Amino acid sequence: MEKSIFKPFLTVVVIMVLASLALAFTVDVALNDTPGVVMKLPDTLEGWVGNELRYCHNEECYSKTAGQGQYYVRDLELPDICPDCGENLYAMSWAEYGVLPKDTEFVKSAYTNEAGGRVFTSIVLSGQERNSIHRPQRCLKGQGNAIMNEHTIEVLMEGRKPLNVAIIETERIYSTEEGQETYYGYYAYWFVGQDRETASHYARMFWLGWDRVVRSVSHRWAYIAVSGGREAEGREYEKEIGDFIRTVYPSILVGNTELGGTSAP
Repeated sequence: MEKSIFKPFLTVVVIMVLASLALAFTVDVALNDTPGVVMKLPDTLEGWVGNELRYCHNEECYSKTAGQGQYYVRDLELPDICPDCGENLYAMSWAEYGVLPKDTEFVKSAYTNEAGGRVFTSIVLSGQERNSIHRPQRCLKGQGNAIMNEHTIEVLMEGRKPLNVAIIETERIYSTEEGQETYYGYYAYWFVGQDRETASHYARMFWLGWDRVVRSVSHRWAYIAVSGGREAEGREYEKEIGDFIRTVYPSILVGNTELGGTSAP
């Protein structure tokens, strides 16, 4: 009896959701080209030194060099020229360039500190197409990582409410001369719109549709990630994540003091 009572209401809800999605991606909207992030990672941070990454798209460099066409700017005589083939270097890898829309923007850097810590940071900024940004699980699995755990932490920020950051714990097995070794890693990320932040891919999709339907505007969303190594057990690495995000956050967020009041969960 209860099932028959609620079935019409469920049908209405489904229809409303489908109608909202249809409106979100078919109505005419204005593209707001102003991102909520700065597409430049600082060379130095308090206690950290950055080394920006560049990639060669020459197939020979990609297949023959140990880093698969990856270079660090501080090691190059010319920051935008490949030292092996002389061709231009790019901010995204050859594989990324092949699958993502061409107006997608990238910036990546590796940061080290005196204690031997090392974290990789990246910002991906979408273009006009929505598939510039997607859930990171797909790429992590494609790179040979096993996803062991997913959870969300709150990073305490000065002058605003805590920032929600999603974390994926990964494992990857490498073959070495001594045998197989396991690398234990973490991948922390969140999404940034012009005036919104969220650690949830689904919340981002909701706000994307909401802004298109209600505000008739489409923002260029960005995807910020921080990754590194961890111990096999424990979550002490979360402190490193929080400390690093608090340090880099003011340098890369536009109007960051206001985002704390409008971010989604």
